[in-house]
Amino acid sequence: MNITIAHFGTYYVGMSGGVEKVTCQFANAMIKRGHHVTILYRDSREGSPYFYLDPNVKQHNILFEKGKQIISDKLPFPLRICREIARLFSQKAAQAINARYKGMQYGKSIKKYLDSHPTDIIISCSAPSTKYTITDAHCQIPVIQMIHADPEIQFPDFSAAEKNAISQCKAMQILTAKGLSFAQAMFPSLPITVIGNPIEPAPEIKTTYEEQIICSVGNLCPRKNQEFLVKAFEKLHSEFPDWTLELWGGNSSHYGKKVKAYIQNHQLEQYVKICGKTQNVNDVYLHSSILAIPSISEGFPLAVGEAMAVGLPVIGLKACGGVNSLVKNNITGYLTDNTLSDYILVLRKLMSDTKLRQKLGQQGYKDIQQYAPNTIWNKWEQLMLSIVNN
Repeated sequence: MNITIAHFGTYYVGMSGGVEKVTCQFANAMIKRGHHVTILYRDSREGSPYFYLDPNVKQHNILFEKGKQIISDKLPFPLRICREIARLFSQKAAQAINARYKGMQYGKSIKKYLDSHPTDIIISCSAPSTKYTITDAHCQIPVIQMIHADPEIQFPDFSAAEKNAISQCKAMQILTAKGLSFAQAMFPSLPITVIGNPIEPAPEIKTTYEEQIICSVGNLCPRKNQEFLVKAFEKLHSEFPDWTLELWGGNSSHYGKKVKAYIQNHQLEQYVKICGKTQNVNDVYLHSSILAIPSISEGFPLAVGEAMAVGLPVIGLKACGGVNSLVKNNITGYLTDNTLSDYILVLRKLMSDTKLRQKLGQQGYKDIQQYAPNTIWNKWEQLMLSIVNN
């Protein structure tokens, strides 16, 4: 098959997010299975993603031609002002402005590329990508909508134009069965398949749980809720003075600066470390004893799956869809109420008991095997072939 991945919803070059990681994993896997893969992306620069990408995967920036940017990645200034004003009242209204006017900028370039390159099927990484491809590029090639977030959180913000475009897809993939009924209610005529993200086998499994380190992996942002975790750790610090908390991930956002300021203002620099990005995340899990993920919402949190694959117990919020789909409370980790007191209570329990950490971590290692890459890519390949051969 000739597979094209449409990645227009966010920036791409050097990005270390979960969408980009799955995009690269998907492309690499399909190349190994003998397919041809192209990643169409939009960015203010040309280049490669943060994660490893097989050199046989083709990449094309729709904003560039012969090494020169010919289309702006930004809306004209007056429209940006209108969008941000609209965002104050409605995320859906802001997305509608993006969907309409960015589609006018991108559509011709997408169409030009697809018209001149054989493509059997398109995997769209986002709702905006689908709208630009189907509505603005007038694409007749089958499209599968890939969903990276919890449908109950993400879908209500879709603009009418995005929903209309998605309804014209041949299929939709969502990450967990928890979101199936909500997705079916919003798109009753669209075939919807549950396929989780692949969790690569860890090169090394934990054998000791004596390390007095809590890790949290994910770009610092309000949705990941790291300040909540820092506050919980602060309350326990005097009780566990030898423990440290490591925050791994990009921290260039305003929220990241806010978390850093909180750590400094409360004299926690020696005990709470903002560590930045890493290409060796398994090493982070191996030298830690607990993964703490206080996210408010997730689609399929790779950090949770990767930590479980190493044998690390996880603590998260029970209201977070992606986390509660992977973590079994009292079996592979703990799911708490969205209150500082409850989070502190369970964190204390894990920090106090080495054997408990080992028991939960080892069960998590067994549970996560259902997301072995070969299992996940088989499901994806079967889905695409069923559409292409129909």
